[in-house]
Order: sequence, then C-alpha cells, then structure tokens
Amino acid sequence: MRDRLLKQSHLKILLLSDENGHLDLNSVQQKLNLTMSSLRKYLRQLEKDGLVARSEKGFVLTEKGLKLKKTILNLKTKRDVPAYVVTDPSTGQPVPISFRSYAQLYALLAYDLVDKTLVDKHIAQGYLANWARDAVGDEYLASLIQSGGVKNSNDLLSYLKMILQLVAVEK
Repeated sequence: MRDRLLKQSHLKILLLSDENGHLDLNSVQQKLNLTMSSLRKYLRQLEKDGLVARSEKGFVLTEKGLKLKKTILNLKTKRDVPAYVVTDPSTGQPVPISFRSYAQLYALLAYDLVDKTLVDKHIAQGYLANWARDAVGDEYLASLIQSGGVKNSNDLLSYLKMILQLVAVEK
C-alpha cells in the first residue's frame, strides 16, 4: 500500500485546505512551521500520490485528497457506529468477534485476536469497504479497497495505523 509511506506532516497539509480543497501555501507554511522548500517537497510527494494537483492558483486537493481529508474529519468526530460482525464467508455464520471503531479493528489485527484470513476474505468481497464507507464515513478506505490499494489485513493494518496516528495528533 503506497499511502503508508506518507508522513503525518504530508497529510496535515490536506487538513489545511479550504472547503473547496484549495491550499494557501503561505498559510500552510506558517501553520506547520515549514520552510517553503520543505513544503514544496511535501506537495510534490502528495501530487505524486494523487492527493493534490496543480491549479492556476497553486495547489488543490484531488478527489482522492478530498476523500482522505473527509475521512480524517469524520474520524475526529464522535459517532455512534454500528458494530461490524465478522462472519465466516463460507457459511455466513458469525464468529464471536465484532468491532465498532478503527481502534478496535486495529487492536484485533495487531494482536492477532482475529483470524486474518477471515478479514482478508471480507476485504476481497467488499464487505469491509461497505462498512467503512457507510458506517464510518471513510470513502477513502473504501476506494483503496476497491482499487486494490488495500488487498489484505496487513495493508489494512498499515492504513489503520497511519490514520489513527494522524487523527490522534489532530485532536
């Protein structure tokens, strides 16, 4: 998963865009206490990753960048999220595991409390993408799963680690 290589400092830039996704480079530079050279380096990386694009006015978030920004903002807000019940895809029977948050899912995966092959099947069949989009409001993860950017539980674990660290820093 390419996005796991992005640093928090790169991703914080996305949060400083206006409601239309436009970035005021002077404002971003001041708020993040960066040199203009560092900021431009970060923007090149974000552009390479498809999160920002150049425009007449400088830089603007792409659809992918807007989805990631929306995800971060959604995760920062407390919401009552319906539980995701893990089932055995071959039988449809629930296994005794459910989670209501990315933090809980991260713990299940990181500490091997769930059979990762089951999670891999839920990723492959799109169930987890649907829950992330519909229950959590994470269109970014849903699109990563659908495009093959998150293919298995290890990719998911990397994504969760990145997003949870970023949300924790931004609170």
